[in-house]
Amino acid sequence: MPTPRDLEPQITALRDACAATDGVTSLIVFGSTTRAAAGRRDEWSDLDFNVFFAPEKTDELRASWPFLPDPDRLVLRAVEGGDGGVALYDDGLVAEFGAGLPWVVRDPDREVLLDGGDVVTADPDPLPDPADQIGVFLVKTAIGVGRLRRGERISGSLFVRTYALTPLCEALRQRLAPDAPRSPFDPLRRIERVLPDVAARIGALLDGDAEACARGLVALARAELEPGWLEFPSRAFDVVTETLGWA
Repeated sequence: MPTPRDLEPQITALRDACAATDGVTSLIVFGSTTRAAAGRRDEWSDLDFNVFFAPEKTDELRASWPFLPDPDRLVLRAVEGGDGGVALYDDGLVAEFGAGLPWVVRDPDREVLLDGGDVVTADPDPLPDPADQIGVFLVKTAIGVGRLRRGERISGSLFVRTYALTPLCEALRQRLAPDAPRSPFDPLRRIERVLPDVAARIGALLDGDAEACARGLVALARAELEPGWLEFPSRAFDVVTETLGWA
């Protein structure tokens, strides 16, 4: 079994670099970068963090990212979104972060390593209604299959394997494992640990043809969620399967 990556030296170096950077006020780490979740680190774990800036230093720090430790070992850095970035070190370590003026931190899986008095936390937004999620799944599936049949293989596959799959997994989690630990933001994360049999079936479908995957996900949704769930949109599922010739 591979040896988990030892993140502690990199976390210490990150904290020290942030503390030494003029204008960096706070540092918050998330997920397996926190000490509380150190037990789930493996060889693929990365550095996941937010860095907050003083207003007068924001433009300068956004341009140079001096808070990243060991800059001589960086082989790639790239902006992601308005206040985010990614970086890659020469040993394969990935850093993924938000950096800018303070915002409200809603991720409960966090640890504050530097607190400049601007860290504001709040609970995550409520989870979406599973009845809405199963409806979104069905419509995104129909759109995806339509694009596949039109010849848009890339866009259609994206709809089936991402835009449809994500709300399906949200509904599956809420209906089949409502009390299991989870990310409040991404129902796909570690679903294999919570619903291993269902996840194995989904994984097998994802390995196959895109339309076969879509049809299999619809069948899985009906088998796992329709029995006993009064809000399940059975008639809508009938319409989609008839329209697509799957009836």
